[in-house]
Amino acid sequence: MSAEGTPLLPEVLRAYPFSWQAGFEWPVETEESEENLAYARAVLEACLPGEPLDEPMPPEEIRLKDLDEDDWPEWVLLRSVLRDRMPYARDVTVERMAEAEAEWARRGRDTKDFAVRSVRMITAWIAEATLYWCGLIVDDEAALTPWLMELSEQYVLRGMAAEQAAWALHTAWRVPESQAALARLATVEGLPDEIRGIVEGGLERANQEGS
Repeated sequence: MSAEGTPLLPEVLRAYPFSWQAGFEWPVETEESEENLAYARAVLEACLPGEPLDEPMPPEEIRLKDLDEDDWPEWVLLRSVLRDRMPYARDVTVERMAEAEAEWARRGRDTKDFAVRSVRMITAWIAEATLYWCGLIVDDEAALTPWLMELSEQYVLRGMAAEQAAWALHTAWRVPESQAALARLATVEGLPDEIRGIVEGGLERANQEGS
């Protein structure tokens, strides 16, 4: 047990320095150093679920301003409850999760598997932000090869941060390892239409510009 409570995330994620208030996003000016890239890889390895998820995570972002508050999906409200109590990954503890669950219960919401579901969503948002930085911000593709392509393919297959993972592969269309991953994913049955479109778009670009 740490001084601040019993952690629910592995050590590598507890060291994640970017706040939830900023969407767990890596600042675009983050140095593409060997150390930072190694940490990003460790984060993605720690977040990757051991098997495909029953439902995609994280939930698809929506434009809240286009909806009345009464029509907001439940996960939007849950994220607010969790974020207020756990603004950093290091704050994801048994004690703070219990506080969030109690608040969720006070609102008359279903608390079945509350901690498991919440940790999975938090982990997925961290993975999504890290995939975005690696796949769309980092310029040094050689430093990302082949580990980012290997992990991105698995994220798509396991249904966690799948859209961002597909974009990471799409963006690296020049890299043979990315082309191979995209080709394998294109043959997967049951892939969501939006994800399939990103995958096929990457392959099409590779075929057109590589010919």
